[in-house]
Amino acid sequence: MKREFKQYRFAWIEANNIARARLESQFKDKLDDFAKLERAIERELAEATKGVPWRKSEVEQRGSRDGARMAALEFFWAHRQELQRESFATAAEPSSL
Repeated sequence: MKREFKQYRFAWIEANNIARARLESQFKDKLDDFAKLERAIERELAEATKGVPWRKSEVEQRGSRDGARMAALEFFWAHRQELQRESFATAAEPSSL
């Protein structure tokens, strides 16, 4: 059991780092479009179901899928809140009519 947990953990960490880096590179400039963020997350979640090809065992595949999904969801949540704050700040600015 301990060996399987280590396999899962290492695969989870690896896939999480890969997915996070992939998303961060897509949005290294300022993120200003919520729809673009949603599409990127959808693609990442779809790719997460494949896992990483060099992880062969079922435990490693499961860890890879879970790690990539978690990275996508965390990235979405963090940037969703950021976009909402910017949207609220823009809406609160006085109109120059």
